[in-house]
Amino acid sequence: MELALKHAAEQTLKDFPKLTADNLALSIIDVTKPSTIDRGDWHGDAPFYPASVVKLYIMAEVFHQKLEGDPEAARALGEMIRLSDNDATAYLIDLISDTCPGPNLEGRALAKFLDKRRVVNRWFASMGYDISAMAKPWSFGPFGREKQLLGGDARPNRNRSSANSFASLMLWIVRHRAISGADSDAMLALLERPLNPPRADENQVKEFIGESLPAGSREWSKAGWTSEVRHDAAYIELPGGRKIILVIMTRGTADDVKLIPAIAKSVLSELQ
Repeated sequence: MELALKHAAEQTLKDFPKLTADNLALSIIDVTKPSTIDRGDWHGDAPFYPASVVKLYIMAEVFHQKLEGDPEAARALGEMIRLSDNDATAYLIDLISDTCPGPNLEGRALAKFLDKRRVVNRWFASMGYDISAMAKPWSFGPFGREKQLLGGDARPNRNRSSANSFASLMLWIVRHRAISGADSDAMLALLERPLNPPRADENQVKEFIGESLPAGSREWSKAGWTSEVRHDAAYIELPGGRKIILVIMTRGTADDVKLIPAIAKSVLSELQ
């Protein structure tokens, strides 16, 4: 697996010269066998701004707190994962952290706000993850205390994850160990991505891993992109029976819609 990713990464860097090695991270887990895994990565522990892929951590925390049964939370989960809606994500972040947006805070009030927002970080840290998922994703912003949360110009509290961390979370869900088997099944239902999307505004297949998959494949995924980064984290079942978790994270070439499908195609070719 390690060698396959190395070859795929090297080919990608040749084919996309604007992409540099430090701006590419790959992680892969072969879960075809039910009792064992085969794992590899390329810069898999490198930290990246995760864009909307961070919503995987938010989803997991909603189930961890057993809030998914609430009708509004359930609706927000669907909008957040299936459509990558930032408003739904903001609602869920406030729900799981017991916070609300507003003007600047000072002193103890700000410290309490920041501590509450670390709820996802603390839970995943207890399981060995080094991630940050405390900031809301914004189309325009942030404002007020949400801007304070980032911690100044250096933005030390900005959302952060590695490809390996996302792959581990997907593995946890795919193996039906994320909180409970029923919770894992519910998360997989949210993540299932039709390769021929019924809605025109569904854009987490085209321009991402799903675009490169052969006919007859199935995919469960969460993509994310900004003007800075373009990522995808997917569990895929191939027609031949192989089952793979693949995470692709890129930075600096986010406007290239051919990049992630090309990387995925190269990885799959190396695995044949």
